[in-house]
Amino acid sequence: MKFNFKKLTIAVIILAIITFTGLKITKRLLYHPYNVTKFGTFDKNKDVVIVFHGIYGKAKTLNAITDTLEKEGYSGINIQYPTTEDTVEKITEKYIAPNVESVIKTVEEENVIRRKQRLPEIKINFIVHSMGTGVLRYYLKTHKLNNLGKVVFISPPSHGSQLSDNPISDIIKDTLGDAVKQFKTSSDSFINSLGEPDYQCYVMIGNKSGNFLYSILIPGIDDGMVPFKTSRLNNCNYKVIENATHTSILEDKRTLNEIADYLKN
Repeated sequence: MKFNFKKLTIAVIILAIITFTGLKITKRLLYHPYNVTKFGTFDKNKDVVIVFHGIYGKAKTLNAITDTLEKEGYSGINIQYPTTEDTVEKITEKYIAPNVESVIKTVEEENVIRRKQRLPEIKINFIVHSMGTGVLRYYLKTHKLNNLGKVVFISPPSHGSQLSDNPISDIIKDTLGDAVKQFKTSSDSFINSLGEPDYQCYVMIGNKSGNFLYSILIPGIDDGMVPFKTSRLNNCNYKVIENATHTSILEDKRTLNEIADYLKN
């Protein structure tokens, strides 16, 4: 049988075009533009809360949480930011830091009055999910926040995820984003360089996989995205939401109740 180099070349070109097109479409689907949504009405006697999502997430994935917070009398902002464009450091400085600074200004203006009246100062709390936990840990490590209240880390890749270890995360980083490779499990990875929190925090994680293909790459129990075994952080309270997955945990009533109780008490 005669080898047909021309047909092989055409086949390779077609495959390359399909792959390139597929990666471009995937990147477009994973991209969500920057947006900030306010919730609640600022109560001068209540702490404020800043929430933001994780990898490839949207603000609306945290709506159940912000709805609960609003019912409890809290106000704050829900930050949606693109996760495929930049490193964690750049994401923090572009999208997170400016919004936190704006909230700090509002809170500090009120606290000046409250100090004169000898009233307890208003605090700024955070509730973040998945990759957002690494973003917040980086922010709190590199920025001083005098009025920091409580922090809730949901489904955190606290010490990395084997999904990030996979060579594909490096090969198609232009599609998946530069931040993905910063969550490797190696001791010298970005996420493992952040150290342990020195502030009040609460880790909540599920123990049911929502993606068996991802779970093949993660040893032991996982929630479909991050390993269960390494989710703990020193100085953080810890709660397992049984049979919740990486994303279902965000709308689970047990999660919402735990958040409300933690902020209250």
